[in-house]
Amino acid sequence: MSYERNFNNTVAIWTAFGGRGSIILPTPTLNWQKKYYSDFGYTQYGSETQIDVHDNGNAQIAVYHAKTPYMSYFDQTTKQWTVVSVSWWSYGAPVILWAGDGVFLAKITGLANIIASFDGITWYNAGYCQGAQNSMTTGAYDTSRGSGVVSWWYYKSPVYYSFDSLMDRTAWTLVGADGTSVPIFSYMTAHQGNFIGIVGGDKSIAIASSATPGSWTTTIPEDLNETHYMYIRSINNKLFVMKYRYVSGVFHVKLCVMNDNATEITETNLSHVGDLADNRIPNPQNIIWMQDWGKYALFMESMLYVSVDGLTWEGVEQPGFTTTNSDTFGGAIYVPGDGFYVKASGYVYYAQY
Repeated sequence: MSYERNFNNTVAIWTAFGGRGSIILPTPTLNWQKKYYSDFGYTQYGSETQIDVHDNGNAQIAVYHAKTPYMSYFDQTTKQWTVVSVSWWSYGAPVILWAGDGVFLAKITGLANIIASFDGITWYNAGYCQGAQNSMTTGAYDTSRGSGVVSWWYYKSPVYYSFDSLMDRTAWTLVGADGTSVPIFSYMTAHQGNFIGIVGGDKSIAIASSATPGSWTTTIPEDLNETHYMYIRSINNKLFVMKYRYVSGVFHVKLCVMNDNATEITETNLSHVGDLADNRIPNPQNIIWMQDWGKYALFMESMLYVSVDGLTWEGVEQPGFTTTNSDTFGGAIYVPGDGFYVKASGYVYYAQY
């Protein structure tokens, strides 16, 4: 069934049925359209068209991957995407390393600086990772402890961390320069007082308390079955990860949920057999928590799946919500009072809700 925007909030539906019983919302079939850099207030820079969308729980931004001194954020007062001047990005294209817990952490492509924001409007030089330059790959931040961590690609695989204010330019501390004590990470998340990451090579998972981010313990080691992991994310206090095996020339992929200390993995009912460059893969990057529904939502090729517990998912078809071959969705957000945004290559899918 089609979803009517004027009848789309929990209170309205509950009231219409007399305010009795449990509130159960239907999964909507949405009207999808493509949005481009100009829809977010940007003027094209060179041939670059890529827009990425991020939500830190309090603010939403649309990041133009180009060396231009602007940032677009969603203005909750005007309900419009609004471009503001951010001089940092005149030095290099912004790349968001972490969005969550009310914090954005970004790097300037080509530099070793960490740039931080709480609202997507004002950005601070939060410090620098000496020698990291262009190779920072991922990061995470725990607001409860004021602790941040960034991993970067280097032959000795170090990690940087900081307890300093995100508004002050201080040197982040390097650990693991011996090449053995701290692994490099391809993906990271913050979860219930810990940093959890997928180790470079994508075959193992490690954890560190956000109180001691220089000390890491492997919780899921490499196995003989050549299991790989990608896209670890903490969403509404649940830890999601994608795992896969390559068997006889074919990828076998499962969406999984991990326990809080990242020692156990439970498979969900969503899986895919085929190419990794396929939007039918259940990718945790495209999971969000919908407070109004009391459910998780996952966006996949022509589908919207929902789940109460993150383990059992049910889907509703989404006509027109599709990409070309080898183009995969790479991040989804919901902007309250506006709608859903899902990143593709060169454009963003949008559905009003």
